[in-house]
Amino acid sequence: MNRAWNIPQTIHWSIPEETRKSWDRRVPYYLRVRDHFAAMIEAGTLAPGTKLPPERALAEKFSITRVTVRQALMRMEAEGLMFREERRGWFVSPPRVRYDPTANTSFTESIAEQGREAGTTILSKQQVGASQWESDQLGCAVGEPIFIINRLRTVDGRAVLVEQIHIRAERCPGLLDYPLDQSMTGLMAEKFGIIEHRTQINMRPAALTEFAAKALGVAVGTPSLYLSRTILDQFDEVVELDQEFWRHDAIEICVSAAGRVEEKAPA
Repeated sequence: MNRAWNIPQTIHWSIPEETRKSWDRRVPYYLRVRDHFAAMIEAGTLAPGTKLPPERALAEKFSITRVTVRQALMRMEAEGLMFREERRGWFVSPPRVRYDPTANTSFTESIAEQGREAGTTILSKQQVGASQWESDQLGCAVGEPIFIINRLRTVDGRAVLVEQIHIRAERCPGLLDYPLDQSMTGLMAEKFGIIEHRTQINMRPAALTEFAAKALGVAVGTPSLYLSRTILDQFDEVVELDQEFWRHDAIEICVSAAGRVEEKAPA
């Protein structure tokens, strides 16, 4: 679902003069601008996906410098209220995706459960010989054939995630001939009899490299959440390694942890 994100003509972007007079002058101006936009978002005046005017136009409307505008926008970006895309501008952020990396639910199913629409684009697919690092991760010999699949995942038309999938080729010959914009877990089970379950999951903040940043439409070095997942089959043999680069402002990690309740002995 691709949205035509345009600037609504009915929005009054600037701050009313009476509001300006009531401000505490000790509060930096960029924070006042941030609060002004946050209030508009909370009130529903600015809907998710709304495109803001260019920074120069905002500076004129607020009678401030572009430096101050950029400070306010970057503050809102850090808070997840706004996001920017290269050569497109600034937009009001949609709700973050709730994501449980431990759940045995596909990306598409998880997004659908949240009442939103998921999309997948294949960026590249190839067979290569395993490097030393890939050999260590997949438990195969150096040079052994593996498949590498790069995919872009979207939510409501917005690019939120780039993933790179490494799979041992001997376990699923001809995999690259199948449509790869579907659930890989379902495809592996249906076509190759491989029942996948997840094992070790690692997460850390990371800066986006050129490949991932270009795919997501952001600047190189933009913060992201990096997630890697080692996937075993029903025989507890490593069959796949997934690496994911999420936009930092598009995801909220939600992990369910059931605690054990210990019964007290009767007194």
